Amino acid sequence: MASYDLLIKNGHVIDSANGIDEVMDVGIAGRVVAGVAKDIPEPQGKRVIDATGKYVTPGLIDLHAHTTGFSGAMFPEEMCFPYGVTTMVDCGGSGWRTFDQFNEDVIKKSAVRVFALLNIVGQGMEGDVEQNIEDMDAELTAAKIRQRSDIIVGVKVAHFQGKGWESIDRGVEAARLSDTFCLVDQNAKPTRTFEDMLKRLRPGDGTTHCFGYGKPMIGNDGKVKNHYIEARKRGIKFDVGHGNNSFSFSMAQPALDQGFPPDTISTDMHRMSLHTSRATMTEVMSKFLAIGMPMAEVVARSTWEPAKWINHTELGTLTPGALADVTILEFQDRPAGLSDSGPTGYRVMKTEGRLINQLTIKDGIVRFDFDGMAKDDWAETPTTDLNLP
Repeated sequence: MASYDLLIKNGHVIDSANGIDEVMDVGIAGRVVAGVAKDIPEPQGKRVIDATGKYVTPGLIDLHAHTTGFSGAMFPEEMCFPYGVTTMVDCGGSGWRTFDQFNEDVIKKSAVRVFALLNIVGQGMEGDVEQNIEDMDAELTAAKIRQRSDIIVGVKVAHFQGKGWESIDRGVEAARLSDTFCLVDQNAKPTRTFEDMLKRLRPGDGTTHCFGYGKPMIGNDGKVKNHYIEARKRGIKFDVGHGNNSFSFSMAQPALDQGFPPDTISTDMHRMSLHTSRATMTEVMSKFLAIGMPMAEVVARSTWEPAKWINHTELGTLTPGALADVTILEFQDRPAGLSDSGPTGYRVMKTEGRLINQLTIKDGIVRFDFDGMAKDDWAETPTTDLNLP
């Protein structure tokens, strides 16, 4: 009798939470991972998927994407499942005033697992985008987070054009009050330097768009600026947030060469970034492979590391008993051009291949199957009564 509803065989399994980086089989029973071992006999699977030559990973987690709050937002299914993402975090699209409507309109209707970083501005990204100081209420933001801690994982601060620290200080305070973290997206100003901003963050807080050309991590001497190094020593985290204007190979390559990788890989996906710089999860992961990050580290920063940061360690792992979120990736070994994004334009890195997503499983259900790996052959279609009128 079959032990597993789905049995994935012969794939190169990468599960950073358990230190697995080798060819193994993965068995799924119902909604959970039921076994990870070598050479599980095929008869133990009701349906067997041959993943020879492919990578089998936990479902990808996109820490920074946009599914509400502005015109570029996309519905979760279209931005996640085709690219191997089973869990996404909406990054500041809603605030304490608008979260409940967002939950009704999007989160409850989506098959993707959607968490949220709550904008420090009560209206979120709607209207006069994130400029209203009077609507930056740390206590009301923290109260909404505590009320919906099952979905809201932290605070987002972004795009404030004022001279002062109101948005960041109130965002950090909301995170402190709610026992979560604050993720910041702010450009430097003469009155508000990036070095000083990093000093205002607490261990566990972080900044996104860390390799953006407009937020230069690399100094004129070609080295990672010291205040970034000191911030990491204090426990500040750095997220990619690729986006439409926020990832430059000229920042990422020297940073990686100098031992300063991102803590998490994310897309900042929305309609513009998808079409201009292909800010999909598999494409952003491919860019880090191209600049020399080993595959196991790329996967870790796209699964287990974001799971830990958002405090949902039931995700990002293939531990038996964990939710059966599984992604099967293939490295297409042929010449490719990978685009970055930023004020200098969209520049390309020529490389020898890219990752594509072959299969996405969420909660034990196949949600995307690019080449029909989990499907029956058409030639085995049951016969029908061809004489029907």
